[in-house]
Amino acid sequence: MADVTQNGFALRIRRLLPTGWFPSPPATGEAEQAPVLNALLQGYGCVFAWIWAMLAATADQTRLATMTGAFLDMFAADFFGTLLTRNTGESDDAFRTRIEEALFPSLGTRPDVVNTIADEVGRAGRVIEPRNATDCKGLGSLAAPSVGGGYGYGVAALRYGSRAAPFQLFAQLPTGDTSPPATQTLDRIANVLPAGTIAWVQDVENLD
Repeated sequence: MADVTQNGFALRIRRLLPTGWFPSPPATGEAEQAPVLNALLQGYGCVFAWIWAMLAATADQTRLATMTGAFLDMFAADFFGTLLTRNTGESDDAFRTRIEEALFPSLGTRPDVVNTIADEVGRAGRVIEPRNATDCKGLGSLAAPSVGGGYGYGVAALRYGSRAAPFQLFAQLPTGDTSPPATQTLDRIANVLPAGTIAWVQDVENLD
């Protein structure tokens, strides 16, 4: 690999000088025979090394995956204006992740609703679809689940569904609050819902 340090550039320039005009570059451990020439070439080498480092850093700023600092902020401003800005003290990696999520959002699926709740509240919530048997189970006996019972009426933390409520879900947010959910949370959930669906959102004290 080429030596792109200050001294490396100085040596490359020195090797281009006509043979015999100046002493050859000293080998390792030898004294410099042309200190004035070396000082002059080190000055050029410093400039070239700085330009090389700037070019390498600029190349990194042409891709979102390697951008840093103000370049990330400019990238976000180009695509999202003032809708997506860096949070106070937010690292480049965290900001880059948010930019990528905004550029390539996953929309229209149940996991998107689940992830949005976790992102807004800070921990997992609960999503219940009335027509989803996994959420609501069925009407059965109170026998052990291993023999097909234990679901339905009278069983704690479970619920029964309805085929009369298509394209709807209930989202419970584990905020420990009973006040209406924040508008921002409702907007974010609405943004990831499939078209034509309804989400009923509730703040609850706990999910036990």
